[in-house]
Amino acid sequence: MKRHLIPSLIVGLSALALVACSTGSTGSTGATAPAATAAPANTGGALAGKKVLYVDALPGNALLDGLAQGLAAELTKQGAKVARVFQLNAQNQIDLAAANQRINEGIAQGVDAIVTFPLDANAIRPGVDAATKAGIPIFTFQALGGLDVTGKVRFPDEARGEATGKGVAALAGGTGEATVMSGQPTDNVEAAVRGAVKGLTGGGMTLVGDPNNQRNLKDDAPEAQRIAMTIFQKNPNLRVLVVYNSASATGAIAAAQQAGVADKVLIATMAGEDTNVDQVKKGTLALTYDLNGLDYGKVMGQMVAKALSGTKMTNEVVDAPTGTIYTKDNVGTYIPWSQRLTYADIPSKF
Repeated sequence: MKRHLIPSLIVGLSALALVACSTGSTGSTGATAPAATAAPANTGGALAGKKVLYVDALPGNALLDGLAQGLAAELTKQGAKVARVFQLNAQNQIDLAAANQRINEGIAQGVDAIVTFPLDANAIRPGVDAATKAGIPIFTFQALGGLDVTGKVRFPDEARGEATGKGVAALAGGTGEATVMSGQPTDNVEAAVRGAVKGLTGGGMTLVGDPNNQRNLKDDAPEAQRIAMTIFQKNPNLRVLVVYNSASATGAIAAAQQAGVADKVLIATMAGEDTNVDQVKKGTLALTYDLNGLDYGKVMGQMVAKALSGTKMTNEVVDAPTGTIYTKDNVGTYIPWSQRLTYADIPSKF
């Protein structure tokens, strides 16, 4: 059975040794860290007095921090208190069993709702069952099968892949050879790659290579560079390369420069970060897809608020909104997530 993991976490999770780089809620440190302020409290809101526990994966990940900030912003403006904890063990390493421990701690604290980012559906099932037995609404980011919860936010993985493929195909004039660099064979990566292939072929490109044989299993730029070099060597007429995440884009750009095809091959990423926006501005990356995790979190917050206001739901699925494509034509309008929303200092306790 495939695991359901966000791509940027996969390698560390495989080794179960991904050491968190920060314990702050923004997950960033140093000069580039977004400013954090105390989470605002609306004591007169409809959810005043309600406590919501967010069992997150780990700090220091841009997407996860965006989810958390969007969730907290939506709930605190309605008066709820939000705490964020992580699935880390005493050694500050990812531990699948820690999710159940955090959930049980929340149950003992009498929280009113629990939101989780499951790293493995089977591993978190005992905690989900415990919350359900205790009568506490429990929600998951990602619409994982096999988990009966109150509600789920489904990520538009295939849609973002298709949008990326169509977008870069248009930049290439709808003609020429194209291929996709994939990642770990998880459901969300597979869906995004499937969408990218659909978008490329629908946009007029001729698909070459097989994404199943072009996987960045190490999930880093050096491995992406190695794989991209092989792709360029095997496909001298390649016009478009779509990659699945930020690190892969950086590696592919380096490979294109090394192979002398940087002015010939258009590179696009299905999950961009601020680094990729800078690459688009420099002209080394043709297209980046901004997921906007803040909106994912807000959608989750709205569903939690609905349940806390008395609406009964079981396995409710809400789709997260699609993101935005940035190319050289509109990259100047990009606003970093931490400037779209003032990042709050989400506490670990109530």
